[in-house]
Amino acid sequence: MYRPDATAQPGRYAVIYVGHSADLSADGFPFRHPRSACWVRRAGTKWRLYIGTYEVPGGLPSHREQIVQELCAVYHPTCNDRQYDNAWKDEWIGEYRAPTAGPLTTGREPGRAADPE
Repeated sequence: MYRPDATAQPGRYAVIYVGHSADLSADGFPFRHPRSACWVRRAGTKWRLYIGTYEVPGGLPSHREQIVQELCAVYHPTCNDRQYDNAWKDEWIGEYRAPTAGPLTTGREPGRAADPE
């Protein structure tokens, strides 16, 4: 990810690549990865890149690939070679909204704790 406008929208990130791996170090992550040149070009410099990870407990490579496909369908990351359409249809499960399905923002200023509820 990178922040397209870090000054005006410091909490907003743009997803530029989604992938999966059983071992990130064996894949040369981050800067020996085959797509790293695209990431740096898109972000403007390697110092503007942000990495997000999600461990899938008990997940097989097929599970991780399905997650990648769904994330690509939602975010359309420009550095992925393959793009996907959403696999679900609204009539299958109805309209779905969740706080985790929106933009990658926290809704608060960086460095500040969340307001207690």
